[in-house]
Amino acid sequence: MQQLLKVGVRSLAIMVFAFCAMTLPSIAQVSSSGYSLVVTTGYETVYPDTTHRDNIYIFCHESGNLSASLADVPGELTFEWFQYDSLQNTFVSYSGPETGSSSSVNGLGNGGYRARITNGDGLDTLFMAWIFINNPSASANVVRHDCQVIDLLGEVVAEDFIYFNPLTSGRYVLTDEPAFSWEADPFVPVASRPDPRVWNPPPVETSYTLTALYLSCTAKNTIIEDPVATRAGFEFEPGEGEAPLEVMFDAGKSLNASEYQWYFDYRTGDLDTEPPDDTTPDPQYTYYIPGEYDITLRTVNGLCDDVFTHPEPVRVFPSELEVPNVFSPDGDGDSDVFQVRAVSMRDFRGIIYNRNGRKVFEWSDPSESWDGTAAGGGIASPGTYFYVITGLGWDDREYEFTGPLYIYRGR
Repeated sequence: MQQLLKVGVRSLAIMVFAFCAMTLPSIAQVSSSGYSLVVTTGYETVYPDTTHRDNIYIFCHESGNLSASLADVPGELTFEWFQYDSLQNTFVSYSGPETGSSSSVNGLGNGGYRARITNGDGLDTLFMAWIFINNPSASANVVRHDCQVIDLLGEVVAEDFIYFNPLTSGRYVLTDEPAFSWEADPFVPVASRPDPRVWNPPPVETSYTLTALYLSCTAKNTIIEDPVATRAGFEFEPGEGEAPLEVMFDAGKSLNASEYQWYFDYRTGDLDTEPPDDTTPDPQYTYYIPGEYDITLRTVNGLCDDVFTHPEPVRVFPSELEVPNVFSPDGDGDSDVFQVRAVSMRDFRGIIYNRNGRKVFEWSDPSESWDGTAAGGGIASPGTYFYVITGLGWDDREYEFTGPLYIYRGR
């Protein structure tokens, strides 16, 4: 008889009965090996000096065995084995007789087995034990899978063990409530229950393995579930610098995404009302205005989406313009050129005049410098010069510097 048992973590409920009938008031010894669990029957056989319950030996997915002996009885013994016939409520011959100090039977299937032990001195003793070959099977299924959850359902098909009291023909059932556990690869926590729910489903292919434990025997089943959800993630470089700052973005940390929506200056808090700045996986973006910028990526896969805002903002340095106060183009390696320090400048212009008001050098790239060479390529003579330097930062800050510049040359 097979019964579909939905899994759960409940107490083991075993209803068992056993039989042991003897013509002498001593109880024969019976044992087994290689079993997974042994329980005693629920029915009892009452003797003048004891109450006895027989054993039920439970084997997992393999045949059973029994051995009989009477260690306290010397001499040669005769053993004969019988199998219980529930239809006729009687025992039929199974094997033997054989002589020796002990006897074993192997390859046993479900049922009750009795051994009769005799000798030539009037000993005639019976014992009985039950064998249950437990073959549970498990099934695992996904009953719901959407952007938020996966609902799993585990079931086990197991055979109830039916046995009888040979003295009364009473029918008894050995059954159990299975205990189940789940494992996920890659790992996500799954509760040990028949119908666990997994929140925030993984955005990668995941195998779920169900292990059912029924009367100490296990059954396993594995299912592989394709991802539905998506996960957003990205890196960028550089993280800071002067304007204009070109930043490279890499969505390689995103998983299971079919669409990418980038927001390079995310401030509104409502992505549904703001169009994305870019929709490619690995965009480039140039920041011109100094400040800090929070970067957000939303990935989409079907009806599922995920939003990730990087914990570190992009930092664009504010504008700066500094003019040196020392210049000595004498070739000693110290202040040999006249060069400004400029950060995040949108416009720049520098002009140097001699004391007669004649322009001797002009430049528009703040990374350039004046080495004391006059217009036409000659060496500027020692003396006083004047500079006029103006600039406009990307943050709209205006700069203007004027002042004298002295050139000293050694002999």
